[in-house]
Order: sequence, then C-alpha cells, then structure tokens
Amino acid sequence: MAKNSIGQFIAALRKAKGMTQQEVADRLNVSNKAISRWERDECAPDLSAIPALAEMFGITCDELLRGERSNPERDADAETVSKLKAKSDKQFRLMLHSRKKKFTNLSLISVGLIIVALIAAMICNLGFSKGLLGFCLASVLLVAAAICQICFTVSCRILIDEDDDEHAKEIQRANTQMVFSSVRIFFAILLMLAFCLPIAVLTVGYFNSYYGLEIGSWILYGGLFAASAFLLAFCVYKIFVLKALISKELVWLEEPAVNKVNAERKLLKKICIVFTVIFAIIAVATYVITSSVSESDFRESVTFNDPDKFIEYVQNDYDAWYREGYDHEPSSSNITNELNHLKTWSEIDGKEYYYNSNLYDTLAILQHENGEWEIVVITVEAAQHGQAIYSMINAGLLSLHVINLAVCVIWYLVKSRKYRIA
Repeated sequence: MAKNSIGQFIAALRKAKGMTQQEVADRLNVSNKAISRWERDECAPDLSAIPALAEMFGITCDELLRGERSNPERDADAETVSKLKAKSDKQFRLMLHSRKKKFTNLSLISVGLIIVALIAAMICNLGFSKGLLGFCLASVLLVAAAICQICFTVSCRILIDEDDDEHAKEIQRANTQMVFSSVRIFFAILLMLAFCLPIAVLTVGYFNSYYGLEIGSWILYGGLFAASAFLLAFCVYKIFVLKALISKELVWLEEPAVNKVNAERKLLKKICIVFTVIFAIIAVATYVITSSVSESDFRESVTFNDPDKFIEYVQNDYDAWYREGYDHEPSSSNITNELNHLKTWSEIDGKEYYYNSNLYDTLAILQHENGEWEIVVITVEAAQHGQAIYSMINAGLLSLHVINLAVCVIWYLVKSRKYRIA
C-alpha cells in the first residue's frame, strides 16, 4: 500500500472522528484555513502542533509524521477502510442530528417567549384595563424572542469544510431547514405584535388615558391588523428577503427550485403592482366622492316660511307621537297632565307652541331683516336615512378595496401552485 501524505492522513483521521475543519482549528487555536492547507499538502503543521494532533486523533507522533498507522497491513485491509468510512458517516449523522435537535430545543425558547407575550398582554388588557402597558410588555418579549432566534440560528449553523464535498449538500440542506424554521418563527413574532397593536392604538380615552379593549373588539381588530401585517410581510419576504438569503448563500436550493422561486417572485411583483395601481385609483375616487358630498346632502329637510304652518307641523308630530305611545288623543281638559312627557315649550312670532325635541335632528329658525321667516326642519328619521345612504357609499368604496385584495390573493394562489417547492 502506498504511503499517504501527512495532509491526507490528517483529513482521514478528522473525518473518522466526525470532526469539521473548524472544530480541529478551534482545539489547536489556529484558523480553519490552516487546517485546509495542511490537508491539501500546501504546508505541514508546525512541530508544536504535532503532539496535540496526535493526542486528538489517538495516534503517536511517529505515525502522524509517517502518514500511516504502525500496522500498514491493517490499514490496507479493505474491510477496515470500509468500517472507518462507515464510522465517519455515522459520526457525521450523529453530529448533524445533534445540531438539529439543539436548534429545535432552543427555538422552543423563542416560541415560549411569544406565548408569554400574549399572556402578558391579556393580563394587562383584560385584567387591569391597561392596554398600552400590555402592548409594551408584549413588544419587549417579542423583540427578545427575535434576538434569541437570530442567535440560535447563527450558533447552530454548521460550517462547511472546503474539501469535504461528501457531506456538503447535507450540511447545506440542514442549514436551509434551520433558516426556514427561523423565518416561520419571525412571522409568528410579527403577527403577534400586530395582534397586540390594537390594545395600544385603539384605546385612547379622555385626558390621554389608556384603557383596555374588550375581548371581542380585540379579536376583531387584532385579526384585521395581523392579516394586514401577514400580507405585507409575505410580499416583502417573497420579493426581497428570500432573494437576499439565496444570494448570500444562507439558504441553499437546487437549481430547479431557485428557478421556481424567481418565477414566483416575478408573479408576486406583478400582482403587487396591479393591486397598488387599483388601490390608488379607488383611493382617489374615494377622496373625490367624499369631498364633493357629505352626509347632510342625503338628509331630507322641510322648509317653512309661515310660523303658523311650522307650529302646526311640530305640534302634529308631537300628537302623533303621543297617540302612538298612549293610544288616544290628547285631552284639552287635562292637557297639562297628559302632554308633559318629553314636551318642550317655545315661542315664535309671539305664539307659544309645544313639540318633542327628540323627534328632530335640526330645528333652524331664522327671521330675515325684511321680516320673512325661514324655518328648516330635519327629523331624526330623515337624518338617520341620510346617514345610512352615506354609510352605504363609504361601505361600497371600502368593499372595492376588499374585492381588489381578494382578486389579487386568488390570482396569486391559483398561479403560484406550479411554483411551489415540495
């Protein structure tokens, strides 16, 4: 059997131990570049490093310098070589499994912080009616979860040896899985932050006091905030973040998968542009419509120029309201007793009249300099009818935004099916 070089011997011993170049370099206090140069026989280890290398790999200094074991016949045996390789692969699998398990266990800390953030927000908001305090506590915990997850991802990332082509793809896949798992946790952090936001921004009371939201309102507005945050974050991630992760080699994908990612990104960019243009058109139309019309334009009013007709009108309204509530006409003999419920007395043009102020939204009485009267009456029913029409217009404009969003989401879901990575 031909004698191995020192570099080849060191590489074989390292792989048999299931160690990376970085791990060997850390134990010898040298750079991983130095280990790589030794294994390529570009240079030899310093004499001071020989004893440490020999002790690390369980061999003698003489065996290390000769580049072979003391019993060449044993090493020449094909079965022994196969066993060493199997042992190396097994140790690599154990190391890979250990890193994955460590990352999973550490990630549970981030998930726990997210859950604690929600509990803290619920206690402050629902228990003590301190919505702003709950949001602040939740924000601190969520930021801590994000920082922890970044640290966990960096610390558990497996470095790839330059000369270890055998396990490179497995390491790349493991690193990619850890990054994608962290991305999912970051999405959870963002959604929780958006869900807690309403208890801070929608609870402003008098004197700048902050109170909590009821559970129903919190779930409603929190769900809307979280959905909006998810859609925005999803677009940013698919269009910009994922591309950066791939270009910086933090995420490794096969070439067909990369092509699918690029095609999906182009599709999403196109959909976002269409959505933004339509959203802008609807927003401009909304501004024009709401600027040109108001709620008062849809309120039907009654105008009087004769005070007597006005008096007759409001007193008839009162009598009709009275009959509806008491099932009989007001009696003139005991009018003081029967017409005193919610009755308002007033005077116009020297004539006293009565009316029910709760029946009217507006009573505008004006006498011009020439003595002519202008009396405008808007009933509560007419005001509510105008308000309903105006609300329907606003709801219609808002529904256009909803339809625009729904169409774009459906468009993306249908078209992106062929770009999804299994």
